[in-house]
Amino acid sequence: MKKMVIRAVKVLVLAVIFYFLFKQFTAHWEQVRVYEWHINPLLLVMSLVVGGVTFVIMAAVWQTIMKAFQYQLSITAAFRIFYLSQLGRYVPGKVWALFGILYLAKQKGIPPEHAGASFVIVQLFAIPASFLVFALCAQLEPALFIDQISILGAWSSYLLTAGMILFSLWLVLFPGHFLAVGNRILRRFGRPEVHFQLDKRVALGIFVAYCFGWTCYGVAFWLFVHAIAPNTLLSPVAAVGLFNAAYQIGYLTLIAPGGFGPRELVMGTMLTPFVGPIGPAVAIAARLWAIVLEAGAGVAAMCIKK
Repeated sequence: MKKMVIRAVKVLVLAVIFYFLFKQFTAHWEQVRVYEWHINPLLLVMSLVVGGVTFVIMAAVWQTIMKAFQYQLSITAAFRIFYLSQLGRYVPGKVWALFGILYLAKQKGIPPEHAGASFVIVQLFAIPASFLVFALCAQLEPALFIDQISILGAWSSYLLTAGMILFSLWLVLFPGHFLAVGNRILRRFGRPEVHFQLDKRVALGIFVAYCFGWTCYGVAFWLFVHAIAPNTLLSPVAAVGLFNAAYQIGYLTLIAPGGFGPRELVMGTMLTPFVGPIGPAVAIAARLWAIVLEAGAGVAAMCIKK
């Protein structure tokens, strides 16, 4: 009965999310229909290239994490393991990405304890780094804090930015506190704990690399938006900020496979001040663009020899 109730709640939450997404899209359907869409092939290709570079950066960060565990992996091997396992994000709950990385890493002689710890470290550093990028962008583009997003009034951006900076400093200076949280997560999934000291310099390097990677991903998104809707006011800073916020909110919605639904709802809302009523349509198009990128990364990973 408990499982049935939890499942029913999950279905209800997803239904509500998709209802508002549908309502958001249909409310502006006439503007979307009459908008003069133009596809710029050069910008579209550039967005895919920059997105691909982002994926290489993310794989290189995981390679660095494994190096801290004294495992020497080539960038191609790291890319293969990381992006084949990431396909598990499209299964509700996100746990399949963890099991994927455990299985694939084992083929390279990496024990489950260290592979599981690397997965936890990725979450602990990548998510805060992305939110910090959003917070910093919000200082340069106040329109990122529109009424639907801001809940603390005029001081929202300052409070969020200060909070993220303090949290990031805590993460980099005292990574052991967060690794303890990671061990709790491993215990929840029946994995043994890992006792590992992460050097502060390594922690700083990982965090900065993730900030750079998320910025790069946001630039790729900006190129995509201008490839399909060139007559918009979306700046690179605004694109980077809102993309990171929408991406992470979708990712943290565990019941949504691949964050589908929540990401589009948030992105469509945040895009509106910059692109007008076509924001929800651009958000849905961005999902298709992201699927192409991730599918390309998956295919490239499968083509890499074990």
